[in-house]
Amino acid sequence: SPTTATISTGAAKQFTATVTGTTNTSVTWTVTGGTVSTAGLYTAPSTTGTYTVKATSVADTTKSASATVTVTTAATQLVLNPGFESGATSWTATSGVIGANGTSEPAHAGTYDAWLCGYGTTHTDSVYQAVAIPSTITKATLTYWLHIDTAETTTTTAYDTFKAQVRNSSGAVLATLSTVSNLNKATGYTQYTFDMSTYKGQTVQLYFTGSEDSSLQTSFVLDDVNLNVQ
Repeated sequence: SPTTATISTGAAKQFTATVTGTTNTSVTWTVTGGTVSTAGLYTAPSTTGTYTVKATSVADTTKSASATVTVTTAATQLVLNPGFESGATSWTATSGVIGANGTSEPAHAGTYDAWLCGYGTTHTDSVYQAVAIPSTITKATLTYWLHIDTAETTTTTAYDTFKAQVRNSSGAVLATLSTVSNLNKATGYTQYTFDMSTYKGQTVQLYFTGSEDSSLQTSFVLDDVNLNVQ
């Protein structure tokens, strides 16, 4: 076990085999691609594909079990300084957005985050980074974590909003991936995930913007922005 697995090129996966009906519970491991140790530790090759790991009983070589392993290309992370731990490095942001906000607005991980809005007056903040998505990839996944707290008490009206957008290198909006508001307030962080493969071969801006109306603050706290491609 397990009978199926998906791992990246060069990665390792432990397999186990149980032999019953004999005192000799040893098995011999074989594999059609990659390597496997005598203890069943499989290491994937550098070539993607589907391979078979097989355990054969030493006591009775007619008895065996197999597992199918799918080997995929390891993901590459394109966003620089994804958790803002180096401050504003690699990001363009409204002044004061990126910082170490301590207990006021704790980071999802580490110390730094991007705190948009929270003023309780008419205000707009933004933070963005341009990334070049290779034309050769088959999969691109954007993820980020967002915390929302608010002084708004309404349960029906979105007075303050946060948008996650894809923009071209000139800043024109190509797509708005998500729009959330004071209605989405929560005590912790929520992860958002989007397919970005349609933008392969392009340089795009991962653009986040928050807007408040004239009263009652809403804070949008962004952290750990990742764009993984394969």
